[in-house]
Amino acid sequence: MPGILYLHGFCSSAKSAKGVFLAERFAEIGVPVTVPELDCGDFRNTTLTQQLGLVSRLTAELRPDLLIGSSLGGYLAALHAARAPERVPLSVLLAPAFDFGNRLGRALGAATRTWQTLGQHEFFHYRTRRNEALAWGFLEDARHYEPFPDVHTATRILHGRHDEGVPARLSERFARARTNVDLELLDTDHHMLDKTVEIWSRMKRFHGEALALRG
Repeated sequence: MPGILYLHGFCSSAKSAKGVFLAERFAEIGVPVTVPELDCGDFRNTTLTQQLGLVSRLTAELRPDLLIGSSLGGYLAALHAARAPERVPLSVLLAPAFDFGNRLGRALGAATRTWQTLGQHEFFHYRTRRNEALAWGFLEDARHYEPFPDVHTATRILHGRHDEGVPARLSERFARARTNVDLELLDTDHHMLDKTVEIWSRMKRFHGEALALRG
């Protein structure tokens, strides 16, 4: 059974709360969920290019029915769908971090120059529960990718109206120009942890849609 591939967010891990929750719920109905460590255990030297390479290898191997991505994982899912539309019939993006490279640089402000000068910057990592260094090459690499991938395959987006980390207007802009994209705004924040019941209800429906698309 192909199942589902779930991509976690920035500074997160295979033990992300939403990833674990969805894996447990889908397991109850016999659907396997693969949640990889996108940085392959080497956070300091990870890049979007490296992570996209991993996603490409996994979709080629697993041929999942559904590709789910949260935050940066949602952006990665969109980037992959734009490059390999034949691999996954349907993608679900949870608060996708569109325009990631540019927004991260702006959010850090003057610290971006310090990051470049020192060659690394520390971010709190949810896997280790402490600050971890990330090499400057991460941001350099991220800035090479298009802010809004040109996705032509079926895409569903769930985004919190009160998301301060990744504004919902980014998903609205992405969806507005694409008839293949369906966007639903929820009354929640970036983490969406208070909307797990609603998310699970949508995910079961999206999985059914994906199976129908695959035929």
